[in-house]
Amino acid sequence: MFEFADYLKNQTPHLNFDLIDGILTISILRPKAKNALNSEMYTQLAQAFIDADEATDIHVIILRGNETDFTAGNDMSYFLSLAQTQATTLDEDIFPPFHFLKALAQCSKPIIAAIRGCTIGVGVTLLFHCDLVFAEDNAIFQLPFVNLGLSVEGATSLFMTPQAGYHLAAELLLTGEKFNAEKALTARLINQIVPDAYTYAHQQAQKMGQLSLTSLRIIKKQIKFPIEQILQCIDQEAEIVATRIKSAETLAAVSSFLQTRSLEFPQFPKNYS
Repeated sequence: MFEFADYLKNQTPHLNFDLIDGILTISILRPKAKNALNSEMYTQLAQAFIDADEATDIHVIILRGNETDFTAGNDMSYFLSLAQTQATTLDEDIFPPFHFLKALAQCSKPIIAAIRGCTIGVGVTLLFHCDLVFAEDNAIFQLPFVNLGLSVEGATSLFMTPQAGYHLAAELLLTGEKFNAEKALTARLINQIVPDAYTYAHQQAQKMGQLSLTSLRIIKKQIKFPIEQILQCIDQEAEIVATRIKSAETLAAVSSFLQTRSLEFPQFPKNYS
């Protein structure tokens, strides 16, 4: 039988794993980059969720950031390397963000996300695959796909409109503007705004830890979209993203971000397909 306690001996520089009384807390710790995720971190997170789902000593999983932020999403330097790759297939070694999202989606145990500060891009889309999400009122969210000349990811096209309603989904996705915790609550991206998301998430995890894990897994499966549908959507969206990553707009947008310049998309032809 696999126990996650053995995994804790292999802590990584930017991820911390803390297992107490059946509650696994995964903390993203890369404060200088606002916890932006790179290739190695995606791969480690994916494996952690796969292993945690199988481990006999884990009942509930909490995903959180450091003391100030959740995650700024993709590390732009890493993202630029993706844009420059010649890969044409969605190999998990080349596109680990999709491997991570699928591992998260397939995890059968309860996942609680605790949000404070910066929550951008994949930091928002991964919330679709968490079961409970608690945010502090200082949380700032953004879905900047359109800002980067990209398309949606992580089964956003499956979850976003049913949860938020069409017009709010369109507002958040077609403008790419930042929004606060109140709007995230209205869009049903989070369950509740709380004074201390980390403490509250742990309290909820403790309560769930007293319940039947078998029942929790069964009910989670019953109330979610079928996993086959979710994985198919992630793959379909990923195919489009993999194409858009190589577009002139995305290369210009990422380069502009890294050089702290503004980007004006009108320089490109209107037919982007």
